[in-house]
Amino acid sequence: MRIGIVGLPNVGKSSLFNFLTRAGAAADSYPFTTIDANRGMTPLVDPFLKRLGEVLSPPKLTPAQIEVIDIAGLVKDAHKGEGLGNRFLGHIRDVDLIFHLIRGFEAQDIPHVFKTVDPARDKEVILTELALADLETVERRLAKQRKRIEALEEVELLDRYHDFLSSGSFSLNGSYSPEDISLLKSLGLLIPRSRIEVLNLSEEASGVELADAYRLSVSLEQGIEEFDSAEQEELRREAGVDAKGVDGLLERALEKLGLIRFYTVKGEEVRAWTIQAGSTALDAAARIHSDIARGFIKAEVVNAEDLLRAGSWKDAGTCGKLKVEGKDYVLNNADVLLVKFR
Repeated sequence: MRIGIVGLPNVGKSSLFNFLTRAGAAADSYPFTTIDANRGMTPLVDPFLKRLGEVLSPPKLTPAQIEVIDIAGLVKDAHKGEGLGNRFLGHIRDVDLIFHLIRGFEAQDIPHVFKTVDPARDKEVILTELALADLETVERRLAKQRKRIEALEEVELLDRYHDFLSSGSFSLNGSYSPEDISLLKSLGLLIPRSRIEVLNLSEEASGVELADAYRLSVSLEQGIEEFDSAEQEELRREAGVDAKGVDGLLERALEKLGLIRFYTVKGEEVRAWTIQAGSTALDAAARIHSDIARGFIKAEVVNAEDLLRAGSWKDAGTCGKLKVEGKDYVLNNADVLLVKFR
């Protein structure tokens, strides 16, 4: 899974990227500090992995990880190349989900590109640029595909999407099937990509609002790293941001993408993975390694909650919670798998 952090300059994108990945990317108070996209990995905080380690006692615990991409600040007319916009827009086509970071904080030492803090306006500016870039892509594609009889269904979809963009709307609102959205994304279009608006606030949120946005303070997150989780949640509540902080934002990303966790037991390692909801045991095997999928025989499966209640792998089998499943078994969230393969 790839997440791209997108927004105007000086909204805290590189600071959020650094907090997530510990990559040490340059973060400064002038526009376009980031020119080339920075890439890094961040582990997902896991509700079960540590506790599974206590039960199964492996020498190694490996959390699931996601790739995070810090994309340089977009500006008005980015779709025309302003601020190297075409180059930056291209990076967004590589991601599965967008964190659209929007500035909600005042800071005299960090200039705002529009001089004033106005989250609704800033959100509109970025989404308009994404939509205009999509319009150009669609018009080029239609000019080519209208000449091909076999592209009739694609042309009909692109005509409908063109009308949607021209109406000034930015939300697909269930008007397109998953197959339609998959095709639109495969053509490099931006608005159909999953997106979470993130309002980056000061350590005292001061009543700044943006409907449906995840409320986060990157500066607060940086300041409370050494506190325990209960203290962190209390400080976030006092600041008027989401109590779960960055971890809650990553969980929302998993939900938005329709991903679940599963765990594997192999040798000296218990490892967490993410996979699309509705995936089978064979899909999980392929996620681990293609050779395991090719040689798949069966999977011993127990849900993490049942395994923790049982207290051991053996006891989970004794109480009937451990089952042997074939390749067509559909995974539940937090299933633990021991895959047998040739």
